[in-house]
Amino acid sequence: MVTYDFKGQVAIVTGAARGVGRTIVNGFAAAGARVLAADRDEAGLRDTCRPHEKSVRAVVADISSPQGAGAITGAAVEHFGQLDICVNDAAVAPHASLLDERVEVWDKVYAVNCRGTFLMTQCAARIMIKQGRGGRIINFSSGVTRRGSPGAAAYASSRAAVESFSRVAAIELAPYNILLNTVSPGLIDTQPKPLPSGMAARLGSRIPTLPLARPGTPEEVANLVFWLSSSASSYVTGAVYTVDGGSGVGTRPSGQIVDDDVRYDWVTGKASQ
Repeated sequence: MVTYDFKGQVAIVTGAARGVGRTIVNGFAAAGARVLAADRDEAGLRDTCRPHEKSVRAVVADISSPQGAGAITGAAVEHFGQLDICVNDAAVAPHASLLDERVEVWDKVYAVNCRGTFLMTQCAARIMIKQGRGGRIINFSSGVTRRGSPGAAAYASSRAAVESFSRVAAIELAPYNILLNTVSPGLIDTQPKPLPSGMAARLGSRIPTLPLARPGTPEEVANLVFWLSSSASSYVTGAVYTVDGGSGVGTRPSGQIVDDDVRYDWVTGKASQ
């Protein structure tokens, strides 16, 4: 098992009330970091922070407003005196068909996923630049940016926008030794339990087609975040890293691979057999 040492460092994690965000908070705390955990879900945030009374502080805030993003980054400096790592995991992903999509929902998805990531990146970068010793910012995208998915018009396009924004931000922040990368998960096991019947049916048909034939775990996403936050990734910035079990490149083979196209028998040698 890979282990990391983040003693003496301070990390912000948004979307910390559950799932991947909670796992990242737990991992940073276990590796010695002090963590500012942020989310809109106060009850979920309490559950995340409860095992880490000394090393983790909670802030209930909305990243989609300048006030919310400023409150989160300001709290990290107020409570811990510095900021070294900012993980922008918070996002929303409501689905609707294109013809049924409501503009107010579309705008909220973009406000959280795009504007929130921009605001958190900007606020964190300003603090890191003032400190003068660089830092790490990790944004989140999704595998759905690379392949169509019914009902995901708002979510997929907002995540694609985050990838484009992050490439620009990485270039502009590089002179300050602030490394910025993007993590793009595929199907990760963070779904509600028990699953709604419709979701269960969709996942039941999809999972066997994944190259690894299983969903990923929050820990597998968190491991990439920790590597990008560590000194091991000191020459990496502006990249998008997928954690999708291969789903972005294709589907799992369903049987024996046979070439029965007679047009190419002359290439394979079958014509002379």
